[in-house]
Amino acid sequence: MTDLSASASITEWLDQARQGEESGRQNLWERYYERLVRLARSRLSAGERRVSDEEDVAAMAFAAFFQALDQGRLTEIHNRDGLWRVLVTIAENKATDQARHLNRQKRGDGRVRGHSIFLDKEGNQLMEPPDPSPQFAEKFSLVCQEMLGSLRKDLRDIAVWKMEGYTNQEIAERLGCVEESVRRKVVLIRTQWSAGDV
Repeated sequence: MTDLSASASITEWLDQARQGEESGRQNLWERYYERLVRLARSRLSAGERRVSDEEDVAAMAFAAFFQALDQGRLTEIHNRDGLWRVLVTIAENKATDQARHLNRQKRGDGRVRGHSIFLDKEGNQLMEPPDPSPQFAEKFSLVCQEMLGSLRKDLRDIAVWKMEGYTNQEIAERLGCVEESVRRKVVLIRTQWSAGDV
């Protein structure tokens, strides 16, 4: 009986999500997000998670899924089994894309090092990272302004708070919403910026 009830709820949420209703999307997110995170964790290596972790992959998968619904695609999904298969496929594709992106020649063939390059074997700092040149700082500032300017106000506020170091939970408290809504909006920001819509 529980399975039938759960299946009916998911079908109803899916119909709501297709109509663009936030409640249906939120319910689907809450039902499947953690499962997608666990799946992505099993697909990403430690090196890949340094650049984009399993939560990013799960959030990107949901963003792609909701975008497909908005475009009138995925009409063949009618139940939770079909929905889960599609979400798994999208998440696996996102994880694979992340691995490919990380290992591209122009990205250093997967050998890019972060701040650890300034540390010795024991983790002590060998040297101070160099300050950026004034020219670089000016260009960086202009790029940031342009990127922020490309966002609508609610996304721009979230992007600024993220840059200031606020967590998704803290931002959710400021906005009076749930943390998953903030995560989805962070993915929308990343998706828009990575697509070059600046």
